[in-house]
Amino acid sequence: MRRLVISLVQSINGSFAQDGWSTGVSTDTDFRHFVALRRRAAALVIDRRTALNPQLPVINAPGKALEHTPVHVLTESDPLPLSRQLAELGVDYRARQFAPDTVAEVISSLDTRTDEADGEENIVCESGPHLAFRLLECYPAAELQLSISPRYIHTATSHFSRLQTEIELDLLDVRAEDDQVFLRYRKARPPQNRAETGR
Repeated sequence: MRRLVISLVQSINGSFAQDGWSTGVSTDTDFRHFVALRRRAAALVIDRRTALNPQLPVINAPGKALEHTPVHVLTESDPLPLSRQLAELGVDYRARQFAPDTVAEVISSLDTRTDEADGEENIVCESGPHLAFRLLECYPAAELQLSISPRYIHTATSHFSRLQTEIELDLLDVRAEDDQVFLRYRKARPPQNRAETGR
């Protein structure tokens, strides 16, 4: 099963956005980590809102470092209208429909780059918390890389995830760089699996 890395950044008090986007929460250290993760990706997964935002640069525009990296836009609704919107914007993004019970099938079918030096097909998800946690909940090989910025943000333009879900996670790794903290999680295994491995 392909490894899916979900990249999220949040403030100390849990805000994922400022003025509707994560750039207000991110720091220079977080952005360096984000760019490095993106450049190692065999494919990128984004949500509809990110794909249709005209203020964001085109991820795989000609001449850019990610020109040959496939970008897939996952949607739980009909992908045909979204495909038309993407075509009107002139971006090389591919709309794909998914449902919780089809996530594994969709991820396995995504086109990826073939020039990975180490042969590892990391698919990186760059999205808001709704799609991120939907994938974490439904895809067994998903890993959440959560970056905690040294900022406390609570304004009229900051918001918290309204996705109603509860997911238990196992902590894989903690790393600090400058004042930024990076946490890696996977969805927790069922209790019987932990007992078998002595954890």
